[in-house]
Amino acid sequence: MSLRLTGGGLNGTYEFLQFHLHWGENYKSGSEHQVNGMKYAGEIHFVHRNTETLKLAVLGFFMESIPNTSASHIIHKTTATDIYKINNSTAEEWQKYFAVSEYLRVINNATTVNLNLSSLMGNNVGNFWRYDGSLTTPPCTEDVTWTIFKTPIIFSDININIFRHTISFENYRGPQLLYNRTVYRNFLHETILPITDYFCCIGNMNNLANKHFLHAANKLILYTFILFTVF
Repeated sequence: MSLRLTGGGLNGTYEFLQFHLHWGENYKSGSEHQVNGMKYAGEIHFVHRNTETLKLAVLGFFMESIPNTSASHIIHKTTATDIYKINNSTAEEWQKYFAVSEYLRVINNATTVNLNLSSLMGNNVGNFWRYDGSLTTPPCTEDVTWTIFKTPIIFSDININIFRHTISFENYRGPQLLYNRTVYRNFLHETILPITDYFCCIGNMNNLANKHFLHAANKLILYTFILFTVF
């Protein structure tokens, strides 16, 4: 049985490989991407590989933490209420993950848990940025299609503290230079961001078409991701 991903402007069919988390020492550091200088407490990467070309595609989600100072030191007594319930199924699915994460203290520790990937990703996957880059961890493979979703997944600091205090204080790599790469978005710019994202390319229609993309003046193209199971 394998999990497959199609759509969202990606070419071909992608097979799910693994997902992992990056986090920092506090609520404003830990994400490996940032938007106009704004960082998040962490970042989740769902890694996929094209079934024909073997090219990698990563779906990235920001982790936004909600401070809970009254219970900040109780890192092993988590409940479903620790996650802000914007989406109950997402909160419940991540709680299952955090419930077993304390068993992963050192390299080669292993445990088993049944998770629903769609629930982990949540429902807010309509708006995203995309660019071609590389993996953020060795071997830092090039030619990776990155999709970074605009809406973060909300956690309590209690949950992220499980990683900070039992596994590693931090495990993220800071943002790198773009080196002439273009970052595209599939939504019109919004002033609710800390700084309007003028650095995101709009370009001409030919360039957008060649990139299968996404945002052009007075025109918005929406893509839908499809995640399905193959037996």
